[in-house]
Amino acid sequence: MAMRHFLPSIAALLFLTVPAAPLLSQADCGNVVIESVQYDPLFAGSIDVKAYYDGAECISYPSFMLFDQNGDTLAIETTNFFCVGNGSSQTHPMTIRPGVQIPTGAFDARLELYTDPGDSLACSWDLTDVMLCPSAECQQVEIYLTNTGDLVAFTAYWWVLDENGTWVDQGTFEVDDINHTHFETTCLVPGNYELGFSPFSPIDDSWIIGVTPSYQQSTGINTHTDEGQSPWDLSFSWFAACVDPGNSIDEPVHSEVVFRMDGSVLHVNDTEGLSLGSIQIYSADGRLARSLQAQSDRTEINTNDLASGLHVVRIIQPNGTFFTRSIILQ
Repeated sequence: MAMRHFLPSIAALLFLTVPAAPLLSQADCGNVVIESVQYDPLFAGSIDVKAYYDGAECISYPSFMLFDQNGDTLAIETTNFFCVGNGSSQTHPMTIRPGVQIPTGAFDARLELYTDPGDSLACSWDLTDVMLCPSAECQQVEIYLTNTGDLVAFTAYWWVLDENGTWVDQGTFEVDDINHTHFETTCLVPGNYELGFSPFSPIDDSWIIGVTPSYQQSTGINTHTDEGQSPWDLSFSWFAACVDPGNSIDEPVHSEVVFRMDGSVLHVNDTEGLSLGSIQIYSADGRLARSLQAQSDRTEINTNDLASGLHVVRIIQPNGTFFTRSIILQ
């Protein structure tokens, strides 16, 4: 079984206690609890407000807006809820306005809450030292595996690689024939990642692989919503805006590299004629089984001395492009 990593919630880490200015008699703004204002972990174009209402009243059709200290609009929520959550945390994603410059460090801001829907100003807060990036070095990620077909019991091996193809974490899902969805957790720093599952499990197009900060609040991204993913692999960015001071990040670029097995020989070539560079082969338990350098755009690797079963091939080309592929050796 994989070691589970648990962290305090973002709300506990970034709890914002600020005075509220009641502007609408419909609700007591002092009972609106703003837990955090932070970049969305999976969608770089959004800032999330985590909030709830400590009472029985309903602040109907809520829409949050974030302003900088100069009064310029940074992000706006499209109304998506009937009420602000009563007693339980609710994530309100605000879309960052095109062309705005988001501060890279702590900054003062003003948060406003509109209602019915988005026309009436209900509450406002003056926030100080807002940090949109997480304060902890890594943040908990929930990995989930959902079966949309017939239930079946099996063990599925998973792993997470970073943008350099380095093994970050690994574990197993003990899938039963009772529950449709199963969960594991890991802890990731901001960056680009690839989640992979062993292809010799029953996982196919009827299964959904996904990652989310909290499955209870959002399904995050998964192989069903993100077109172009294979049933076993999911590429994603985690707190992309926090990777560098410029609040921007390049998506991982996958080179046009072709793999072909001919008996025990693995043929690899770059269709663009680029040098392959560093090639590493890892066994299913994460051990480095082979490492070599290829100066040309193609190479052949004899795998006779490698154990049978699942292996992961990692390629890092001289221009920084990386590629990973799962192979099964007989």
